Amino acid sequence: MPIQRRAALIRLNRVLYTRLLIFYPADLRRKFGDEMADVFEAVLSDAVDEGGLTGVITPWGCALWELLAVAAPLRLASTTLMAGAVSVLASSVLVLAFFRAVT
Repeated sequence: MPIQRRAALIRLNRVLYTRLLIFYPADLRRKFGDEMADVFEAVLSDAVDEGGLTGVITPWGCALWELLAVAAPLRLASTTLMAGAVSVLASSVLVLAFFRAVT
């Protein structure tokens, strides 16, 4: 992979990952957000070096799993967020069921 394309891929993925950090509690983001993004970028960089464009899949799988296993429970601890999360989840299920029925 050309160096410029690799750098753009890494940069784009870091920005996307940084945006996902909004799902973590604010105090955790303030303390560890930059560090988390640095680690993600380093892992992603190694994965791209080893697997090219498809190497991006593994770090994202881990990041999304962590989002579900760590960030979601921490955020859902707030009852205000619980109602919104249930609403979003229910809407997502309905949309997926609709697309499944259409196809």
